[in-house]
Amino acid sequence: MIDGIKLPGLGQIGMVVYSVDKAMDYMKKLGIGPWMIWEGTPEFTIEKFGPVTASLKIGMAYSGGMQIELIEVTSGRSYYNDTLDTREGLHHLGYMVTNLDRRIEECKSLGIEILQRGQIKSKGFTIDYAYMDTLERCGVIIEFIQTKLGFIPLKMNQYTHKIACTLGI
Repeated sequence: MIDGIKLPGLGQIGMVVYSVDKAMDYMKKLGIGPWMIWEGTPEFTIEKFGPVTASLKIGMAYSGGMQIELIEVTSGRSYYNDTLDTREGLHHLGYMVTNLDRRIEECKSLGIEILQRGQIKSKGFTIDYAYMDTLERCGVIIEFIQTKLGFIPLKMNQYTHKIACTLGI
């Protein structure tokens, strides 16, 4: 619970890394996988001071029921660089939601602003996300993640992840 917001179960641990390939190879040795890789520039990314353009390489896999996300900035600059300028590692805790706008409004009503909001599209999947400015309040950034396949809301979990990997996403 953050300031009166009842969060769903934790769905993702997000880390920023200097090299997705290097981190992924190490995690494969720990038995984490299969990995889904996405490379590109999000459809849009808006941070506190306006739009930003950064290209990313993202790797996602499951360890048990927990999604592990690795984020590498391949070009440009975004909020991720603020962490990478000093270290790589834990960036955020992600919560899978079905109504992103409602979650953002709940946070705003408590004075919690958006750090970054964006959208990633790949092969029919759309991922809308928002990083909330919770670092000082709870020691980590909270992310809300809403996934759709076409127009159908889809809760990402290890089973839908395997389907996405099969589709080559």
